[in-house]
Amino acid sequence: MAERFSQEGMTAVIADNRLAEAKQVANQIQRNGGRAVAIEVDVTQRESVISLADRVDRELGGTSVLVNNAGVVSYSPLLRPEERGWLWIIDVNLLGVVHGLQTFLPRMLASAQECHVVNTSSFAGVVGAAAIEGNRVRIGTRVPEEPVAMYGYMATKHAVVALSETLAGELSGTRVGVSLLCPSHHENTGIFENSARYRPDAFGGPMTSEELRATVGDHERRSSEARLAFTRYPSECAARVVRAIREHHFYIFTHPESRAAVEKRFAEIRAGFDDASLFGEHV
Repeated sequence: MAERFSQEGMTAVIADNRLAEAKQVANQIQRNGGRAVAIEVDVTQRESVISLADRVDRELGGTSVLVNNAGVVSYSPLLRPEERGWLWIIDVNLLGVVHGLQTFLPRMLASAQECHVVNTSSFAGVVGAAAIEGNRVRIGTRVPEEPVAMYGYMATKHAVVALSETLAGELSGTRVGVSLLCPSHHENTGIFENSARYRPDAFGGPMTSEELRATVGDHERRSSEARLAFTRYPSECAARVVRAIREHHFYIFTHPESRAAVEKRFAEIRAGFDDASLFGEHV
């Protein structure tokens, strides 16, 4: 997205808690003739985000497009006690977005220019209910062999969806637009490897191979199978974001092929309302 924004004539601010990597991206954009600045930020710390906004105001004259994109995957099971991985993923995936909005939005609203906010959720933020049929859960004798710990990722990404949908109402009719980015799998994002490697010591340190396996399960195998059907790269996602900003789209999806999974969830919700409407007949 930073590369694409620079191609559109904008100055891209690559804000990351790993400054060396941010500088690599900024330098590449500059070599390609674009404008970019790398700034260190920790989105889990409000003061760090405020410092970022102050610097952007001071050196670049303010923010026209804000992308709340920081996201991690963390070991966050429910079948065993664990809280540090949960706290980290909430700090980054949810409170990172909150800090960005609370810091930048008032400044954007006070400016005289048209601005836009993009909150990155995930396709995981709009799906669920895969194991539910006709609003019924399955009861049997199965014992889970190994806990699958994507709970924190799913929960925080659903939270960003709810936050953004509500925000769209508050911003309606203002100079600031809002979009919700719900990408599915893309090549070369590094989210799993980087999350495992860079989880802070305060939240358990780097994830063990067992934690990572329990977190992502067979995601890589399923992703490889999905790539046989369709492949997406970050550059295409960026192009979709630019189009959404220009045309004031709210929902930004990257894989139209995945629509059936969302329709499955909606079908189960509708089945729940069907059961509610029939309640009196079964009392």
